[in-house]
Amino acid sequence: MYKYRSVSGPSRTKIAVGACRFFASLSPCETEEEARAFINRVKEELPGANHHAYAYRLGLGEKLLARFSDDGEPALTAGPPMLGVLEKEELTNIVLVGTRYFGGVKLGIGGLIRAYRSCAVAGVKNAEICEKELQIEVLIRIPYDFLGGILKEIEAREGKVIDYRYLQDVQIRGKIPLREKEIFISRATEISRGTAAIETF
Repeated sequence: MYKYRSVSGPSRTKIAVGACRFFASLSPCETEEEARAFINRVKEELPGANHHAYAYRLGLGEKLLARFSDDGEPALTAGPPMLGVLEKEELTNIVLVGTRYFGGVKLGIGGLIRAYRSCAVAGVKNAEICEKELQIEVLIRIPYDFLGGILKEIEAREGKVIDYRYLQDVQIRGKIPLREKEIFISRATEISRGTAAIETF
């Protein structure tokens, strides 16, 4: 299971439910930090709203993480309906914020659940859905002599370097496709003549 469904980039969709205005803001994300940063950005971009409920899903299988918030709406009326839409569409590494501007007429518990679900459905329908390849993070510590060879191997495995730390040895943090994990570890061990310390996350 090396691929998953997500959105290609941020999007925003507006719908009206009765006198209330709803905005569905979606974005791809790979960490909880990225999800929270997007949620905070939406709050800044849509000031004055009564609620910014959200749902996000990260990872796959046993490592799947799902979170939601009703943000002051009655319990389980906002976050769970939106999370349910993401689950039904089998989307992950995605964050969805449902923003509501109160229009003066209360929707009731059932009405709120339907409204937030409709908001999420409209947002997903309007977003560009794509298939992405699952990545893993690698942390490699090697003697400086082998740095060039390891960098070439990361590139050959369609990976990317995130950062370096120059200590007694050099420490490289990067990402590679999950499908390349075993061959990368084997090649890195070979290139470094068995001196590489490799961790994957």
